[in-house]
Formats: sequence, structure tokens, C-alpha cells
Amino acid sequence: MRTLAELPPWLMIAIGFVLFATVSAGCRFVLGRGASPERTASLEEYASKLLSVFGATFAFLVGFSITITWSAVSAGQDAVDLQASSAQQLSWATSAIPDQAGAAEVNDNLREYLDAVVAKDGPALADGIFSPLPSAETFDTLQNSVHRVASAQRNADPAASGMVSAAASLTAAQSKVTAVAQRSLPTILVALIVLSGLLLAATVGMSALTVERPHLMYAWAFIAAVSLAVVLMIDFPFGGGIGVSLGPLRVAAGSI
Repeated sequence: MRTLAELPPWLMIAIGFVLFATVSAGCRFVLGRGASPERTASLEEYASKLLSVFGATFAFLVGFSITITWSAVSAGQDAVDLQASSAQQLSWATSAIPDQAGAAEVNDNLREYLDAVVAKDGPALADGIFSPLPSAETFDTLQNSVHRVASAQRNADPAASGMVSAAASLTAAQSKVTAVAQRSLPTILVALIVLSGLLLAATVGMSALTVERPHLMYAWAFIAAVSLAVVLMIDFPFGGGIGVSLGPLRVAAGSI
């Protein structure tokens, strides 16, 4: 599944189009070859009755899958946005403490952590590597420096409390990113989409037995291929052609 999702979108669409078009054209050729006019008319009538059933099933499965996968992408993007905002809050709170040497240390560690997330965590999540993340060591260094510098400030210092609160939010956001990255469609659901598409392709071919130039049959094969490709492209929130953007973290790192 992940290997298919990593293919270029045009290649996924091309593979799907060839698959569905071949099934439709093959059924049309085999069933129409040597069949009597009565037999051909009977098959076309039968296929016409099944078109709405298989078409609705295919559309439902595709729509249901896109809803699930897009919600995962949205949740992942929200988690990344929370990471970026928590990092900026941490930087702002750190810059407000009297200990400027400690503030510089925390901000340096924060910048290094964000750079590691963008450069290393993104590719790792796309490849299905969730634990430990490449940024784990720099994140531990950041958290240790935050608590050490914050604990050295006065107990009533609101900036120090803000540092600890922002660091906790950053931890929660990172955990959410890791959790969302592990979401994907069940294999059985993808198999059902492909199976229903193949059945629909065969039915479309049967319904075009007497059509001299079945252009619409190939147009449907293209639409079905695009639909399947969209499902695969957003199946993995941090991989595929359509996924979570780490741009907010890149911007946050540049602003520190």
C-alpha cells in the first residue's frame, strides 16, 4: 500500500486506467464475439440493470475512503500547526526571562529541534518510521534545557511558567503528529474499492456491446483511475501526493 502511494500521481492514474479499460474492453470483446443479436441485447439489458448498483457501491466506497483519509490529513495538519504555534510561544516566553544566556540556549535548542523535524522527521514519517523519531535526541535536549532554565528563575516569574506550559503543548503536539501518521485505510477496504471498480468495469463493457465507438467507456475508466489514485495519494497523511505540509514548522524555525 505505501509503495503504491509513493508512486507519482500520473503513474497511479495510468496504471488504474489501463487496468479498468482493459477489463471493460476485454469483457466487451469476449462477450460480443460471435454472440447472436438476441444474446447481445440480453447481456446489455442485464448490464444496464447492474450499472446503478455497482456504480453506487464504487462511489460510496471511494467517497467513504476519501472522507476518512482527508480527516486524517486535516488532523495531521492541525497537529503540525499546533507544533509551530507552541514553538513560537516557547520562544517568546523564553526571550522574556532575565537570564538571556539561558534564553539563548533554549532558543538554539528549539531551532535545532525544528530543523530536525522538518529535515528528518518528515521523510521518516512518510516511510512509516514512527519510533524513535530522528528528532528524539534533540527534543530531549530541548526539554531538559527548558526545565533547567525555567527552574532557575524566580518562582513567580510568569515567563518561566509560560516556558513550561509551551513546552508541554509542544510535547502534546508531537505525540499527536506521531499518532496521526500511523493512520491508514484498512487493506480490506482498498481491496473492496478495487474489486468493486473491476466489477463496474466489466459491467460497463457489457453495456457497450453494440456501441461502435465506446468513448464513454474509456472516459469512465479514466475517472475511476483518478478516483482510486486520489484515495491512495491521501491514504498516508505524511506521505503520498497529497499530505500534511511541514511549512509552518519551517517558518517557525526561521523566525526564532
